[in-house]
Amino acid sequence: MAPVSARRSERLKSKMASPPELLQTKPEGLAASTSSHCTTRRKNKMARRIAHSDVTLPDDAVIEILSWLPPKPFFRFKCVSKSWCALSSVAYDLNKHFQPTAHGLFYNTLPLEAGEVDYFSTNLSSVGFVNFSAEAGEVDNTFNVSLDSDNLKVVDCCNGLLLVKGWDLGLGHDTDLYVYNPAIKNILAVWCLPPPKRLSRFYEDFSLAFDPYVQSQIHVVYFMGWCKEGVEYNYFQTFAFKTGKWKSTKKLGHGVRIITYVQGTFVEGRVHRLTTRKEILSIDPNRCSYQKTQTPHSHPRSYVYIGHSQGLLHFLTLDNNLKLSIWTLKGFDSQEWVLKHQLSGMNSVKNLVMHPGNNILFVASQHNRLASVDLTTGKEEELCILPRGAALSHTSSGCIWVYMPHYLK
Repeated sequence: MAPVSARRSERLKSKMASPPELLQTKPEGLAASTSSHCTTRRKNKMARRIAHSDVTLPDDAVIEILSWLPPKPFFRFKCVSKSWCALSSVAYDLNKHFQPTAHGLFYNTLPLEAGEVDYFSTNLSSVGFVNFSAEAGEVDNTFNVSLDSDNLKVVDCCNGLLLVKGWDLGLGHDTDLYVYNPAIKNILAVWCLPPPKRLSRFYEDFSLAFDPYVQSQIHVVYFMGWCKEGVEYNYFQTFAFKTGKWKSTKKLGHGVRIITYVQGTFVEGRVHRLTTRKEILSIDPNRCSYQKTQTPHSHPRSYVYIGHSQGLLHFLTLDNNLKLSIWTLKGFDSQEWVLKHQLSGMNSVKNLVMHPGNNILFVASQHNRLASVDLTTGKEEELCILPRGAALSHTSSGCIWVYMPHYLK
């Protein structure tokens, strides 16, 4: 067997040494997409043959090969040997397929009854996805995995993971909570939710906290509150994925009630939610502690939003004059806000969300029109028209989430 193995290694070495034009020769008349697909197949086949042969490649060559592979071949080839697996972490950072790029937007859809949309219904039929990246491929927004619920809706999205809630039509309330990764179609955690408490003005909401640089740090923050004898009680709990346990319940200050129809955001290791007093409540899920941040002054009837972009917390206000003001927080210690942008003529806005990586704002407006605004140049680009059932208004379901895939298991 040794001579055969030696001849095989020699053939591979000679093939690798062949001129590039011989390896990339294609029949005439093929489309560019077909050529690209065939080239990718040849590269994958070559990588498999190299990995299983006696040829020893330099570390730089292995990193170069892995840094060009799409996600699925990348995770297959990193398992062929210990050396390839050790070098894959370097190649992962260099691979453009794994860079934090926004691939689209998730949104909830509502059932249509007699041609109308009930925006206050909790009976959600499906989850929609807008794909505006040519490299995104097919994103699983149907959740074709073992999610044992009649209807599903997205509750939050954080660094490539979705927090999904299941609604049982027979019981008439939410029953399950899932942490799901659409990129690899994997359920990371499942919780069974108890029936809602029969208390006056009872509410509950959830936020997801996930640090992609610390794989085990996945937290769910659970907010709840009610009114008893004219007094409000507001609490929060955190669930740690690493320990599999809920931490002790913490009581919030008097009147610190989150706005359930304004989505939160996760930045600098904290979950941020807007309160009815227009303060920002920042939860540290590791320590199960919180602090409050005062927001810039805004008109009482202004619509308010929070988000993050380029690692900074943002506060957005839309006043009666259709003027949008965007502020950024310089630091939690200084509590200093800086006015960065102002846009006029923001007519019929239903919802807003910041791009996490770029200076871009996504705007959902009347007639389900979805557009992006480059805040640096002021250029607006229409992306698409969302379906009639898209939940975009100011309700607990009417949010849109920017999706940036996370491929690591």
